[in-house]
Amino acid sequence: MSILQRAFNRRVLFAGVGLTILTACGGGDDDDTDAGTRPPGGGPNPDAADGTQPVGAGGDATTETGGSLLDPGPTATTGPVRLTLQEQQALRPNELGQIPVLMYHHIDEPEEQFVRTAEDFRADLQWLLDHNFTIISMGQMLSGDISIPAGRHPVVLTFDDSPVTNFRLLPVDGALAVDPLCAVGILEDFCTRNPLIGRGGHFAVLASKLFDWTPTTLESDQTPYAADKIRWLADNGYEIGNHTYNHGNLAELDDAGIMEELAMNSDAINAIIPNHPNNRMDVVTLPYGAYPNDGDDTIFRGFTYQGREYVYSSALLVGANPSVSSFSTTWDPYAIARIQAFDDELATWFGVMEDNPGILYTSDGNPATVTVPNQLVPGLADTLDETKLGSRELIRY
Repeated sequence: MSILQRAFNRRVLFAGVGLTILTACGGGDDDDTDAGTRPPGGGPNPDAADGTQPVGAGGDATTETGGSLLDPGPTATTGPVRLTLQEQQALRPNELGQIPVLMYHHIDEPEEQFVRTAEDFRADLQWLLDHNFTIISMGQMLSGDISIPAGRHPVVLTFDDSPVTNFRLLPVDGALAVDPLCAVGILEDFCTRNPLIGRGGHFAVLASKLFDWTPTTLESDQTPYAADKIRWLADNGYEIGNHTYNHGNLAELDDAGIMEELAMNSDAINAIIPNHPNNRMDVVTLPYGAYPNDGDDTIFRGFTYQGREYVYSSALLVGANPSVSSFSTTWDPYAIARIQAFDDELATWFGVMEDNPGILYTSDGNPATVTVPNQLVPGLADTLDETKLGSRELIRY
């Protein structure tokens, strides 16, 4: 059986349209068995046509690196719970720690600053899994309502520019299948096999060119599926964010031009997924990392365009380090830092995080509590802003 055929051994109804889509599952492996249905939290569970059981439906399942998915082991506990002092000492929760937000563009070849190969993207996901990271949404990060197992670190995956290498469909056996080498195909495969890593990603899209282009090619066969892809992503646990309509450089536009770029993009996506919980057009990913008006972010906080009101909750930068916790005195939702996903940058920051786990946000497993150690690493000490906790209970140890 070919790699392409193996990649499409699970059928899912393409949400909202009369198309059948086959999602990538097992594309890089010689094992022809199905990996099971979608894990919890990723949208409706499709029926497994070959009779395989979902994780938790009987029997046991293991990750690619070994260990039971049903028994995560000593590095994580299920929640929400209140940790005992012994568990606190073992798991070292620190919800004032930093959260890496990884910035991807193209999943393609050859490897460049804004191009990550499929092989290296899978390796990034494996590193995150091996080092106790779980994918969360940008919405969870912004709200501080992070619900992951105790002892695990949150990570946000972002994908800029909506190129076809983020989400490509291929005809297979009279249906449409997710390309196993595009970002969505790789994520669906890896996250289904490894539920501990979670699911999701924040796609910062350009409504003027939705998942049908590369820097050198317009894949016009993909253009008719633009709205369908947006709906499918939102319905299956992925966020859709605002990257302006034409990738306009906000530093070079006047206020009227900035408002047009943001509002047109919001309108286009809102028409496809109105009021959807994963419609995050209020989150602006800054093209080129450039702020408007010499760094003034006031316009994001609200403006009127053609008689309609627009308000944006946050802005994502281009680079160059992990973000701080939303409970930090230094938290600024209009200046969220990201780590560029290319070899040198990832090697640097993966090394820093591996060698200095005390800098990382580590969950206590309970979104109703915020656990912070009394002894914090330099840079985190004295940065807790208790006014940002809301109704959450603060726990120190």
